[in-house]
Amino acid sequence: MRYNLLFMSGDSRLSERLKTALAAECAVMQADPRQEDNQALVTRMDPDGIVVDAGAHTGAKTMLESIAAIREKFSGLPLIVIGDEMSAQMILASFRAGADDFLDRDSPDAEINASILSRLRGRATQRSDQKAAIRFDILSPGSAEEDYDLALNLAAMLASGDRARRVLFLDLSLPASSVRLALNVEPSLTIPDAIREMRRLDRAFFESALGRSSETGLYVLPLADDAIDMTELPSLHDLSILMQILRTMFDAVIVHWGLFSRQAAQAGVDGGRRQVLLCCNQRFSSVRHAKSLLEALTAGGTHIQDIVLAVHQLAAGITPSPDDIVRAVGAERSLQLRTSWSVLVTAHNQGRPLCLQGPSPYVTTLRTYLATEGFLSEAEEPPASHLFGWLRRVTAS
Repeated sequence: MRYNLLFMSGDSRLSERLKTALAAECAVMQADPRQEDNQALVTRMDPDGIVVDAGAHTGAKTMLESIAAIREKFSGLPLIVIGDEMSAQMILASFRAGADDFLDRDSPDAEINASILSRLRGRATQRSDQKAAIRFDILSPGSAEEDYDLALNLAAMLASGDRARRVLFLDLSLPASSVRLALNVEPSLTIPDAIREMRRLDRAFFESALGRSSETGLYVLPLADDAIDMTELPSLHDLSILMQILRTMFDAVIVHWGLFSRQAAQAGVDGGRRQVLLCCNQRFSSVRHAKSLLEALTAGGTHIQDIVLAVHQLAAGITPSPDDIVRAVGAERSLQLRTSWSVLVTAHNQGRPLCLQGPSPYVTTLRTYLATEGFLSEAEEPPASHLFGWLRRVTAS
């Protein structure tokens, strides 16, 4: 489990020390309390804990007043102060202001790690998961467009089933996202943009800045709408922080990892439910790479526990069969999606996901899976889907 930690300090060197000491367990977001509205920032970030630099201001009184104000409004959050251990008066004043712990600036990384994590883990046992979004990670062991179509259809199905449900499609496709054509929507904000505006992120900002499908209500946030400068690619740390923020603003987040799939296990998630769909097709190379990625995801006691192998059968009669693939990969759970490449391409070119075009084996399997897992009720089906399915069958005949 990864935690979202807010560090209030203008000292970038000290911030890097915290990031290094907590790299495996925490996404650390730095904010300068001299330039930020501290309480508004905590509300937007919804962190699992706060670390305050006692030397962030020239006057100790100002910093202590900030600590007291944060403690009063966010009484349940772990609050740790870091400062000069030689100042006994500062330590005592920090505890009186509401700090849960005090760390010396010169503490070794191991001590910083142990002290902060002990506070965060105690908080985690009390925190409700109801605030956090359902998250689906769609992983691709190789380059495969049908994996993108699965992510898109899953996101559109969740969004169109209940328009009151806030669903975000986070698309990490390179060199550019296909969402403009696949959903007939104009993205106006990209992931690098969102990271640059991290401190402004709230529901109002997303409502005005995100592209949204008029037909399904699905919000979209692509890595790149057009070809991206590779120097603008976000770091895994920044991406983790962004996902931590998004989890509090949406009911479901669907992430298409694409070429970043092997990094997915490191981009933590906390609270709510996480479902990992590891994609595979009938090519031997895809099967081999899927097996390798599954082993990587489950190695070392990773926090990912719910992994489903999504097997795309794009042509009947090809060896290996979906059942053979499941056994070869060694997956405990699987989802077998039967369709054809031409059907997926046609839906993509029409700008309407396959899930909106009526019943089909592919759509039925995906809908049944979501309903069985409790992510979708059986009643949540676009009202026009049966009509479109009937029209498609008539025109095909």
